[in-house]
Amino acid sequence: MFHPIRKTGAFAAWVVQSPLMAMALWRRDFIDARIILEQDGELKYFSIAGRWQRYAVRGVLLLVALVLAVVLSLLGSAVVLHDDKLRLEQSHREIYSALLIGTADADIPEARAMDQDDMFNLARAIRERDLEIRSLVNTATADLASQNQGLKSRLDASGLTARTISLIQSSGAVGGFKPQLDGTGHSLVRGQFAEEASRNRELKDIMMALPSRLPVEGAHDITSRFGIRTHPLHKQPKFHAGVDLVPQHDDRVYPTKAGKVVLARSYGSYGNTVIVRHDRSIESLYAHLDRIDVSEGDEVDSSTVLGLVGNTGASTGKHLHFEISVGGFPVDPLRVIQTANYVQQIKD
Repeated sequence: MFHPIRKTGAFAAWVVQSPLMAMALWRRDFIDARIILEQDGELKYFSIAGRWQRYAVRGVLLLVALVLAVVLSLLGSAVVLHDDKLRLEQSHREIYSALLIGTADADIPEARAMDQDDMFNLARAIRERDLEIRSLVNTATADLASQNQGLKSRLDASGLTARTISLIQSSGAVGGFKPQLDGTGHSLVRGQFAEEASRNRELKDIMMALPSRLPVEGAHDITSRFGIRTHPLHKQPKFHAGVDLVPQHDDRVYPTKAGKVVLARSYGSYGNTVIVRHDRSIESLYAHLDRIDVSEGDEVDSSTVLGLVGNTGASTGKHLHFEISVGGFPVDPLRVIQTANYVQQIKD
């Protein structure tokens, strides 16, 4: 008759006694042993030293311990994997039950719970939608990369140096798409898409900060451009920090961008001059005015008349000398305005 209690007690006793027996064998002192063999009427003697017996027994014990450790490790891994499998199956059952409940509507007679085939069809539809979304994200990433290349080329052509660009960035809160670093963002909008989106916003932010219009409206002539030129009075090569504009009909001068008037008075060889300070360390200068219609400290926008084109200061004729500077560094007004207009067209 089978007695499970006796069997369990015997196994427990064996588990307790086995380590004790192993320790006893490990510490046991073996004496030299002699083996006598008879072969063809002759006696042969073999001696086995006690220390070799001890080494052999300890080696066997170590091997058994290693095998037991490996077996226990495998058993532990199997238990953990089995537990994970049970949890995963339970999670799947909960999701399945939730979907069944969510698709059954007691108020709609023709509504029914989803069976297994419906579940497979739903999973297939979700997979197809996921692939479609991934394709759209990849297309959007490629479009952003292409647009960024165009923006970067246009910014390089604006004449802005790395220093002036750095000043524009550092003096304003450059926004843009920021990747989710805390792990909560979707994987589809991380990586290259996030990088291209952030770069796109950064480039547009720089270009949107630039002045985007000339200070005179209607037809006009450009009599002198930005750069080295022969000075009309001194007849010597000299750097011209702006452009000279001659309007054909409307003499009114407008700010190239909204800002605050920081100078409105006679200003040395510039004659009657207005300087407007804009955001991001950008300033614009309007010189040789016939009259000034604003005061220092005034907030102005694109509809404010700063004054009228004139011929005051060191001037050889009626015109508007117009400058744009970033952090005190003069830049080519025409190229800067063209760059700003480019990003405005993209935005529109």
